[in-house]
Amino acid sequence: MVQAGSLATLKPSDLPYWPDSGQQPTVAAQRALPSAPRVALFIDKQSLSRECVGAILATHLSEWAFQFAESVRDIPKIGERPGAFLVILHTHAASVSSPEVASEIRAITEAAPDASLIVLSDLGEAAEVHMAMQLGARGYLPADLPLAQAAAAIRFVGDGGTYIPACVLAAASASQRTLQAHPMDGEGNPIHFSRRQLEVMERLKQGKQNKIIAYELNMCESTVKVHIRHIMRKLKARNRTQVVLLTSNMHR
Repeated sequence: MVQAGSLATLKPSDLPYWPDSGQQPTVAAQRALPSAPRVALFIDKQSLSRECVGAILATHLSEWAFQFAESVRDIPKIGERPGAFLVILHTHAASVSSPEVASEIRAITEAAPDASLIVLSDLGEAAEVHMAMQLGARGYLPADLPLAQAAAAIRFVGDGGTYIPACVLAAASASQRTLQAHPMDGEGNPIHFSRRQLEVMERLKQGKQNKIIAYELNMCESTVKVHIRHIMRKLKARNRTQVVLLTSNMHR
């Protein structure tokens, strides 16, 4: 802002600009306002790992502003931050079912319910992935995942997707080859789905968001949500990620 008495020093670059269409400078200024920052919180109880792994991820994900903490409880008012928010919890060799890890995940979901949670773990068993998703995780990264693939997965979750590593899905499929192709209800009867529900499920497995599914199937986004609710009710699934896991061995 130029103060009174300094008009003689004005340069053309100091003057407001708006296009010939008559657009007001206030509108042009609004366009220049920065968007809310994309913040990623890396949680790791081991300080050396927190600094080293966190620094590597921050370098490869420069579009995210990284913060580091031993626990989500160390960050005050975490849920009040504007913009996209991502939490990466490094559990090392501890199971998601362990009291310490389960307690930390609950604290994360309570403090920042809108944040996308990713679990980074030394354990690659399908059972661990199931438990993490049941607790609200949107992504699961085995520690032996290549760095480029891990960075791409984090971006995918940050943009609203759900990431399950292919190796985990393959292991789950291999362990269930003797099961029926269709999921069963509590009485051992096959669960049947409508054609539209099957089409929605196929796109859920591809990690597509509701608005993309609605566009591809030529339906309203609200209708997609209704189909997903019905699918979850039939499968007794708590979220869309569980739907993918429970139907990974299912063929149309």
